Amino acid sequence: MSGIEPAHSGAEQRADNDLVLSFLRVRQAIGLLGFFLPVALLVWSLTLGPGLLPTISDYYYSPMREVLVGTLCAIAVFLWSYEGYDPRPGEWLSDHVAARTAALGALAIAWAPIRTDPLLDCRTTEPPPLICTASQDAFGEGFAYVLHWVGATVFFGALAVFCLVLFVRGAAQTQEKAASNRIYRLCGWTIVGCMAAIALLNITGAQAALAALAPVFWLETLATFAFATSWMVKGDSLRPVVRAVARTDPPLPPAPPPPAGRHAGAGTGVAADPAPHD
Repeated sequence: MSGIEPAHSGAEQRADNDLVLSFLRVRQAIGLLGFFLPVALLVWSLTLGPGLLPTISDYYYSPMREVLVGTLCAIAVFLWSYEGYDPRPGEWLSDHVAARTAALGALAIAWAPIRTDPLLDCRTTEPPPLICTASQDAFGEGFAYVLHWVGATVFFGALAVFCLVLFVRGAAQTQEKAASNRIYRLCGWTIVGCMAAIALLNITGAQAALAALAPVFWLETLATFAFATSWMVKGDSLRPVVRAVARTDPPLPPAPPPPAGRHAGAGTGVAADPAPHD
């Protein structure tokens, strides 16, 4: 015996990891909150509210303010606490960095709301109107407006990076991993497409012309569902969906044999390569 334990596969590492349960629960919580927020706003709008508001952010100035802010803050807390996989040598982008970036974006959305009607002069009026927030009172509505949209861009951009880069790292060694990667990429490009469409609506002024249809609300909802789906898949909560997608894929080619002398670190004193992101 060499005294060196053989390296484990990615699946074995997950099974042996005492923290895997809480690891998955954090992912599932992020996904569930992503599904919950648009649905809660939509139900309120169609039952007790005046109908759909132009954007999800506009619900700050409605009786759903606490739901909006509370959910965004909860998402931020879970993202901030998410460690994910350690970066490999030469990788500058890690789960930890992307998650904390997204968390800061979520807090900016929650704490620096937008205002679509005339400015309230929160900084110059004494005392400031009760509807003014701390960010508006401290920096003015214009700065808070810009901070809100920067935060939204950072939030969704970081979540798209998870889908398109971080979640798909590592070789697809199983049919389910390959299917999961397809779902992640679909979710990521959906987020990017929704962000681009929202920007186009604002730049061209089409949002005002289509106000009755609330296009930005629906695009934000679609992007939120996309990121929620990706985190639920990563949290193993949508395994039946992943398996259904896997059945549509052709069989994977057999994995090549490991290089001589590197199998499980045997005979080299060096452990095998780290497990892929699964």
